[in-house]
Amino acid sequence: MSLWEWNDVELEIDMDDVDFLEKYENAFANMEVKENELMKTGKKSEIAREYCGMFYRLFNEIFGPGTGEKLLGEKMNVRNCEECYTSFIAECQKNVMESNKRKNAMMNKFRPNRAQRRAAGKK
Repeated sequence: MSLWEWNDVELEIDMDDVDFLEKYENAFANMEVKENELMKTGKKSEIAREYCGMFYRLFNEIFGPGTGEKLLGEKMNVRNCEECYTSFIAECQKNVMESNKRKNAMMNKFRPNRAQRRAAGKK
């Protein structure tokens, strides 16, 4: 578990928590659908509004209604959305790496090392 802070908002990220992980997976699945539906032609402002909306919805789905607005503000800004998203993904990746490190350390306690396995096989 880690605490991620953006725009004076502090949120808990716990990739070991099944409920959090389920929200995370569902939100990204929904984001993928929206990204595929995102209009590719038209007014730049309309495309940018839809693009930013994907990030607002992502954070709302993971952390609850209103979180997108708290993190990103009421004024939609592409750069701000991308920077926030990049920071969030980096924190999630860090959380996963720490979790994997902890799991591997735990599992290694129960795995004999190669020398022990070879010695056991020669008997």
